[in-house]
Amino acid sequence: MKCIPDIVYDKAQDLALDMYLPDAEQPYACIIYVHSGGFKSGSRSDEDAVRFAQRFTDAGFAMASVSYRLGVGPELFSSEDQQCINEYILRTKNLKVNLPVSLYGFEYAAAVKDLSNAVEYIWVESDRFNLLTRNVGMIGVSAGGIAALGSAFPPYNLHMKTSRPDAVVAIASAIVQPWRVTSDAPPCLMFNGTKDDIVDRVSVEIGLARAARKKAPVSLVDTGIPGHGTQVDAVLDGADEQGRTYWAMVLEQFEYLKEE
Repeated sequence: MKCIPDIVYDKAQDLALDMYLPDAEQPYACIIYVHSGGFKSGSRSDEDAVRFAQRFTDAGFAMASVSYRLGVGPELFSSEDQQCINEYILRTKNLKVNLPVSLYGFEYAAAVKDLSNAVEYIWVESDRFNLLTRNVGMIGVSAGGIAALGSAFPPYNLHMKTSRPDAVVAIASAIVQPWRVTSDAPPCLMFNGTKDDIVDRVSVEIGLARAARKKAPVSLVDTGIPGHGTQVDAVLDGADEQGRTYWAMVLEQFEYLKEE
């Protein structure tokens, strides 16, 4: 595996990514990794980024680990967008999604927008990285997974401005705007465990119920592993009761990215 670090993908916001590529073979497609940190902290160069990059490049994919804006407040949005986001916050609360407001408020909206710009950058620069296709997958952990799911189901005020990934994997995450779930969304695979004190199962089930009603391509894998920060290890090294590894499920989710 080789890494091209510090590639600026959004000059306006001074946001960069690290591109991981297989040593020899031409990568099938690119998968964007979105780090955790509650939209307050975290880094694209965290330990999990390197672990996922090794797995994806071994499987013939490129992986872009991206930075996105953190700790964003309302002042960075237009007055119209501020009003929309405040309405969305209230709507999420009314649905009894039991998560901190920072996971579905202004920070969330900024992250979804930044990820859209990252997707567009990969599209434009696909030849630079010698990608066989322009298809883009996205995998996120915790808040990163929430943002990845938000990229599949973007807020209404961003819908016409958002470039969506072609497939999503979200780990220890939830759909925070369930009313945005539609049947024409990209396929989304969620991994959640038990006794998660940050993303509780009730909040996860609210989004899944909406997906079922709308016949949206969203599925959940229950790892059976307690805790929040334990889910990355579960996905990388765990297996279900039939012995099928969770990592095999991740690769299957991204398999069709190989199609031109």
